[in-house]
Amino acid sequence: MSVFDAHPAIKKLLATIWLAIFCSGLVLWWQSGIPLTQIPYRLESWLEQFGLLHAALIYVVFYTIRPLILFPAALLTIASGLVFGPFLGVIFTIIGENASANFAFFLARWFGRYLVAARESESSLAARWDQRLRQNGLVTVLIMRLIYLPFDLVNFACGLTAMRQLDFAIGTFIGIIPALVSFVLFGGVASATNQHRILTLVLAILFFFLGLIVARLLKKNGKEGDATDLQPGGDA
Repeated sequence: MSVFDAHPAIKKLLATIWLAIFCSGLVLWWQSGIPLTQIPYRLESWLEQFGLLHAALIYVVFYTIRPLILFPAALLTIASGLVFGPFLGVIFTIIGENASANFAFFLARWFGRYLVAARESESSLAARWDQRLRQNGLVTVLIMRLIYLPFDLVNFACGLTAMRQLDFAIGTFIGIIPALVSFVLFGGVASATNQHRILTLVLAILFFFLGLIVARLLKKNGKEGDATDLQPGGDA
């Protein structure tokens, strides 16, 4: 029996618990009165009291379970640059962000995939999209990451499809690098020395646009490949 074949009643119970956790987190944030723009600085001051190793562990664990309360991933990524600096911030965020993405993918697949599959017909748009993701899931995820689609939306949406998790994991690992480095560096600007601040900012901007450029090239090559397949003599 697969782990995804749990009884629907168990899934409904756990989904209710998940909803309660999310609502509790939302209420706590609302009562705190802390604006979203101040959260990275609050996280910085809180994590610094634990020392580097403990702060890194707390950061990675919180990043991993963050999908349970839909805490904005970008705020944690920026905070890592403030707390750990550009180099260590990138390393710790790579670990946390990939763990978070795959955890969210697993949650969506465990809770919702059977509902989506039960409503698909062989001729439906959803079924055709599923088939496409089975064949080209890695490149599709890679492009979605590089054009900066909402992080959790991609995680949960892909989990509801028949995409292989390995394709999702590899596409995510590669595709998040430009945005991840860019946001960590943006956070690192505040902690950098004056002589390195401009360089850090320039690199952050370069990595941001790098993702868009690579995505454009991938989409262009994909369209050319599709056109070749349609020409006489092309592989069908």
